[in-house]
Order: sequence, then C-alpha cells, then structure tokens
Amino acid sequence: MKIGKLYQINKSFWYLYPTKDIAADAGKTVPPATHHAPQADTATYLSKRYNCNITTENSIFCLIEKDEKYLKVITSNGEIGWMIYPENENWTKDCFEEVKL
Repeated sequence: MKIGKLYQINKSFWYLYPTKDIAADAGKTVPPATHHAPQADTATYLSKRYNCNITTENSIFCLIEKDEKYLKVITSNGEIGWMIYPENENWTKDCFEEVKL
C-alpha cells in the first residue's frame, strides 16, 4: 500500500478509531458477544467504548500514514481515523484494492 493512493475495501468492514493509541488499546480488548449476534454486539461495544466509526465493503479511502500494524486514512465521507491492519496476516490479504483513476 502506498501513501496518497486511493483504496477500496473489498472484504468485510473495518473499525475506524479516532487515534492510533485508541486503536492499539482496542486491539487488546476482547468485547463481549452473544450467540445471537456477535458481530453486532462487537460493533456496538467498540463504537461506544472507543468512539469509532465503521467503514464498510466497497468504501473508498485515501491512505495518509501506515506502519506494520496500523493505517491512518481519510474516508470518502471525510472521516479521518486509524484502522488496525496487520499487513502480514493471511486474513488481511486482498482486503483492499488500489483504485485506478
């Protein structure tokens, strides 16, 4: 991934945290879940606890900063925040695709 490029989210949804420190703290948290709707419970919990937003599949963002575990982005909605993105993990492969203009 390259700073300044546009990317589309191809898989899943991603939490957008207001700061890198909050993203790091959230990455250590195991949110409560129920057998009825664990993803919904997790999203609600993280949104309330960390004041984060959710970026969804097919959303577009511009990469502002990155390291081996976090991305700082600005979304097409004008939201700026940090995503947890351990780029060397198998589950993150093909999650983002560079948008060709």
